[in-house]
Amino acid sequence: MSIVQFRHAKLLQDARLSGITVSDIARALAHMDSIKALSDFDAGSTKYLRIAEALLELAIDCAQERRQTD
Repeated sequence: MSIVQFRHAKLLQDARLSGITVSDIARALAHMDSIKALSDFDAGSTKYLRIAEALLELAIDCAQERRQTD
């Protein structure tokens, strides 16, 4: 296992153990965008929630495709 694969596996394990939610991912995306975006998210904006949902749905599709080719 490469160091990158190990780091990714550890990141996924940490995410699972933390009880991460779609809302947590959306808030993190807003935080990465700007302080104003984070403030908008905390005020009830759903833009980043939709982005987080789309990101997770795409990741699930990618994982399912990967499993079919393994």
